Amino acid sequence: MRILCASDGSPRAAAAVDKICASFLPDGVEVDLLAVAPARRRSPAGGDARDRSTRFEEQIVAEQERLDGAGFTVRRSLREGHPADQIVAFAEEIGPDLVVLGSRSADGTGSGYSGRVAGSVARHAHVPVLIARDPAPIRSIVLGYDESPDSDRALVLVAQLPWRVPPEVAVCSAYEVGEALLPGVSGDAAAGSGARLEDLVESRDAARGIADEAAARLRAAGLDAVGHAPHGRASAQMEILAAELSADLITVGSRGLSGVERFLLGSTSDELVVSARTSVLVVRT
Repeated sequence: MRILCASDGSPRAAAAVDKICASFLPDGVEVDLLAVAPARRRSPAGGDARDRSTRFEEQIVAEQERLDGAGFTVRRSLREGHPADQIVAFAEEIGPDLVVLGSRSADGTGSGYSGRVAGSVARHAHVPVLIARDPAPIRSIVLGYDESPDSDRALVLVAQLPWRVPPEVAVCSAYEVGEALLPGVSGDAAAGSGARLEDLVESRDAARGIADEAAARLRAAGLDAVGHAPHGRASAQMEILAAELSADLITVGSRGLSGVERFLLGSTSDELVVSARTSVLVVRT
């Protein structure tokens, strides 16, 4: 397996490196440590910002030593320019199996790149992107699943990653059906309410079946997995479930099903990248 770990050379960005070391076995895993430095600027006094450059290099060396010490095979590369552009371009060049970068959520929690940079990488990279908001090992995962190709790839990736400790997985197949029914509906509205209730029950049962089948596939791969089918917006339900279970990671496909078959919305991954306090893994086929 080949992992691209992106860093901006700041101490707060070390969450990505720590996440890799704490969560994955090093055997057979190669890590490309990409250091992205801002374009060089001269200081108002006419200096060349050597001190900042020195601190940057020292931090990158420390991150490489951390990965080396954990047993990973490491290659280090240096780029200058806009972080998101450089990370995506480098990923296109080397074709990693996974990109990992540290990032802050909208409320300022976490560390590393801004949500805008992380969101741009997750949106444009053609490989899975793990946005690490803390250095803790991944022991519990909420997996958003709706049978779309991207969510199916997410399931396969979770089953195949070289985990140090196999995580527990909560499969979340959220569904939405119109407005909730209210008691006391009568007259001409009764037929319409009955139809909505029938749709609600049908969608709930379908979501439960999808979640349970996905959980069974993960159990067959050796992971402890349980299906959940909450009613509501997918991104919100995944965040609620992650909070209830103290999950370390939310995993979601980049694009879900659309139209009447929709469980995960197309914008779900974008919303989670920006708002979730938990680390997020966005997967595309």
